[in-house]
Amino acid sequence: MELAESSSPDDDAPPVKSSKTGLVLSVILCLTGAAAGYFGVSTGLLPLHTPKVQSDATPDAHLAVPDVSFVEIPSIIVTLPPGAKNDHLRFTGQIEVPAEHRKEVEFLMPRIQDVLNGYLRALTADDIEGAGALFKIRMQLFRRIVMVVGLGKANGLLVTEFVLN
Repeated sequence: MELAESSSPDDDAPPVKSSKTGLVLSVILCLTGAAAGYFGVSTGLLPLHTPKVQSDATPDAHLAVPDVSFVEIPSIIVTLPPGAKNDHLRFTGQIEVPAEHRKEVEFLMPRIQDVLNGYLRALTADDIEGAGALFKIRMQLFRRIVMVVGLGKANGLLVTEFVLN
């Protein structure tokens, strides 16, 4: 019995020569694109940045101070939970508010103090002593302030004193 040699379809094809036409074509297209981009930018057809708008404002307009007020939060002293490295936390801060809402925020200060006091007393030792603790606490306190005074009536919370002892 004779074994028939099987021939594959690849055996009949002539050997493929490596062609550089794809490489040459891509280099030509890249150079053409670069030249077109340079021409477009140099003639102003393709702006690199938005043009400056002329205004009647004074040159120092960007240095204008925003119309805000700072409402002081009286010091809050909290006893820390068992297991903390320290015994007490003393917190003092200021709320940045638009000037037209200052009276409303001052009127709501007892409620703000109550909310902040409740949050600070609920913190664990890990919450206070962990990495980035002040940042996280500031975000949570500000969130609670906004819940009390309303959206748009507080711009930020400045922590002026955060002492563990």
